[in-house]
Amino acid sequence: MSSEEGFNTIVIGGGQAGLAAGYYLNQKGDHFIILDENTQTGNSWRSRWDSLRLFTPSFNNQLPGMKFPKPDYYFPTKDEAADYLENYARQFKLPIRFGVKVDGLQRNEAGYHLTAGETSLHARNVIVATGAFRKPYIPGFAQSLSKDIFQMHSVSYRSPSNLPMQNVVVAGAGNSGAEIAIELAKAGKKVWLSGVMSGVPRQANLAGFWVAGLYGGSCTG
Repeated sequence: MSSEEGFNTIVIGGGQAGLAAGYYLNQKGDHFIILDENTQTGNSWRSRWDSLRLFTPSFNNQLPGMKFPKPDYYFPTKDEAADYLENYARQFKLPIRFGVKVDGLQRNEAGYHLTAGETSLHARNVIVATGAFRKPYIPGFAQSLSKDIFQMHSVSYRSPSNLPMQNVVVAGAGNSGAEIAIELAKAGKKVWLSGVMSGVPRQANLAGFWVAGLYGGSCTG
């Protein structure tokens, strides 16, 4: 990549939003590039916990121009989602550059100036498609808890084997917290799920029980 390379449009992020933007830019014949800090399309999905499935069925997960290759009411695994994104990028020959992490974005009279390490680029238009949940949130009080309490953020969780202890508190009752709590409970651990419940997780719904009854612990608001 040359130090002064320019494009009409630069898309920052090669996930589903960035790829969908690329599809429409392709349709317009735009001179554009998609920058992805990963080394392979879909790696942000592949790096998540082993048993993760999407929280929406296949018919809700397809990007413009390409159907998700599973039955409409099937819940894809994380790796199936990653493979779909990779095939999507290949199908539409989207121009992606991997291993490029944008660390600076400034507007100027000609459009926008971007930096990625020592690399410098410019574009008339920029689409930021990096997602809203890239940085793990760890509350400040976590530092004051006893060192005897093992702590792990969901971004580092892969399977119940990561938690050798029997009693586990899952803080956060969103999709990720609820799914992980269910998996831990199924592995025989005693789990307390703490947080504001936004609904019944997909796995609990399909299994025919309410989450408060599953954990053998408590759900607190």
